Amino acid sequence: MEVKEVVTLKRIVLVRHAKSSWEHDVTDLKRPLSNSGYNDALFMSGVFNNLNIKIDIIFSSPALRTKQTAEVFLKNIKPFNLNNYNLDSELYDFQGNNVEMFIKNLNNNFESVMIFTHNNSCNNLFSKFSNIKGKCVPTCGILIFEFDVSLWININSGKSSYYFPKNFKCCLLYTSPSPRDS
Repeated sequence: MEVKEVVTLKRIVLVRHAKSSWEHDVTDLKRPLSNSGYNDALFMSGVFNNLNIKIDIIFSSPALRTKQTAEVFLKNIKPFNLNNYNLDSELYDFQGNNVEMFIKNLNNNFESVMIFTHNNSCNNLFSKFSNIKGKCVPTCGILIFEFDVSLWININSGKSSYYFPKNFKCCLLYTSPSPRDS
């Protein structure tokens, strides 16, 4: 009798923090969200919520703008157990190497993980995991990767999708009333 390996799907959702404010004279770790960043986080958390993706655990970089982005999402993701939210300094990474190792070392009991991180981490991992080169992930961009593996250590490239604020905001632009509304 042939024994087949059971492969489960591993899903990672990377979110680049929303736009930060440069109005404050603070260190990089303490830079907060701007008003437009907060609004984008609120908007994109709604977009994510409409995808109906169950998340097992959420991790965030300890940078204030990243934590604030995560907290906006946390208020809007239904249902989500707030006890499954963690900060980790390894995610304060501007290349993606630490984030990639963090992902590969995740507990294999988690099937769907969300991580809030930074610009180059998102760009570099998007390129690596999706094989799409040269795409820049904007602030509050959402990247979703699905891997047909049982163990996080085995992730390489996978099915990917992305959701960027500008792709949705264009639909919210004002349109003039139709002639019958006059």
